[in-house]
Amino acid sequence: MIDLENNASEAIGHSFAVSVFIVSLTLSLYLCSSTGDTIQKTYEMNTHSDNNMYSTLKVPMNYSVSGSEVRQSLYTIREIGVDIEVNGMIYSNSLDPTTLNVSAIDLNKKYTPTYVRDTNGVLTMLRFH
Repeated sequence: MIDLENNASEAIGHSFAVSVFIVSLTLSLYLCSSTGDTIQKTYEMNTHSDNNMYSTLKVPMNYSVSGSEVRQSLYTIREIGVDIEVNGMIYSNSLDPTTLNVSAIDLNKKYTPTYVRDTNGVLTMLRFH
């Protein structure tokens, strides 16, 4: 009777091990095939993309800012690192922002920013008209 119980428990243990092996084999086969499909789709997508085109955010054509935003730009002129021109008056980035006279800037007026760049594309001046 003891021998029968040992054989039955061994049979249950072996059948459980075989079941776990079959399940893991099935899952690994699915994983390998789905990984291969993903790699193939990524390759196809990359071969169809143009490497010379870069997506950028488009600036709206009628972009304008308020006078308060212009004043805030002047207060952060050192962080911006470029000179700022407002209605023909140039504020150097070396000036102390706390001593600037910004009373000529109308808070209710809308200003159109223009970004002046050098030949390398580095921002050199910010103009508000």
